[in-house]
Amino acid sequence: MHYTPRLLITGANGFIGGALAARLIATDRWNHCLFLVRAQHREDGLARFAHVLRRHGVSEDLLDRLHLEQILCGDLNDVDGWKNDPRLVTIRDVVSSAAVASFGDHPSIWPTNVDGVLRLAHALVERCNLRRFLHLGTAMSCGRQAPIPVPDGYDAGAATEHFLQYTESKYEAERRLRAELPDLPLVVARPSIVVGHSKLGCVPSGSIFWVFRIARALQCFPCELSQKIDVIPVDYCAEALDLLLHKPKLHHDSYHITAAEKRSCTFGEIDAAIAKANGTPPMKHYKAKPFEEIALMQKRFKDLLGPCNRRIVLRAIRTYGDFSSLGMVFDNRRLLDEGMPLPPPLTRYAGLCAKTSADTLISEQMKFDYK
Repeated sequence: MHYTPRLLITGANGFIGGALAARLIATDRWNHCLFLVRAQHREDGLARFAHVLRRHGVSEDLLDRLHLEQILCGDLNDVDGWKNDPRLVTIRDVVSSAAVASFGDHPSIWPTNVDGVLRLAHALVERCNLRRFLHLGTAMSCGRQAPIPVPDGYDAGAATEHFLQYTESKYEAERRLRAELPDLPLVVARPSIVVGHSKLGCVPSGSIFWVFRIARALQCFPCELSQKIDVIPVDYCAEALDLLLHKPKLHHDSYHITAAEKRSCTFGEIDAAIAKANGTPPMKHYKAKPFEEIALMQKRFKDLLGPCNRRIVLRAIRTYGDFSSLGMVFDNRRLLDEGMPLPPPLTRYAGLCAKTSADTLISEQMKFDYK
């Protein structure tokens, strides 16, 4: 079979990129996919990618569709090393999802998430006749000063009060793509908090779910149980990316992929769903506490949370406590108007996330987000 790639996906070994690939592998479009994978040899890259797809529930029969020609070895920190690959000439569409998704101060965040993405875009514009460049951002790049609900396409510019280096890097990548490549057929997708998989729970990744486990174990967190949080499962995010990638005409160049007001859940509702799955009562002694009070409990972290790095746990509580106390939800009308259904609420699959996390240490789940 003659292989002519039309779609390049970066970050397919990541949580969201892997979910998108797992969705595409059962379609005819799979035969035109090319994946940028960090590996020295195609065989190693294929093995790593296959492992990710298995975690996303892809069967061995479907994995037979994955072949070496679909693996482009490289990463965003060495675009010059692979930008002249002959397979890139026929690429029409791009999903730019590769990123250092660390909520710590990882030294590679800016070189990868900003500089690397820009080098990728410049290289492809020079070689390809692009139809669509779908870039994965984050809804949290709106900044803490944003109105609630946060409107689609919201941009406070220089007034943006960024939460983290990660969210700032995502904002800066969008800004520079638009400024440096005004003719790039750019579409930005901004997911809210992506937690679990609606059918697989935390098997693909335990990212962020540990926040709820910490709050339940400590019986406290810097927010009220009545506070809402905007969460979507990774398979819903992949479905939305698929729509934004393949719909012939889109009405906007920026979209939230979010639960919005209708499908956001309170921490109390999420706790009740987890408690039901665990066969335990909901939290009875929970108290909303400021970070400083929770920090006084750190000598008990090992007993309450299991083996963990107290410094990282405190940083995580400060970061997520700060964010969750704001009660941010994000308008998703643009995506719904394009034909996307509402996402399932977290309460519908939080129990599954709890069951699939039962044998995993909280500290192990945190490694997804604190690299």
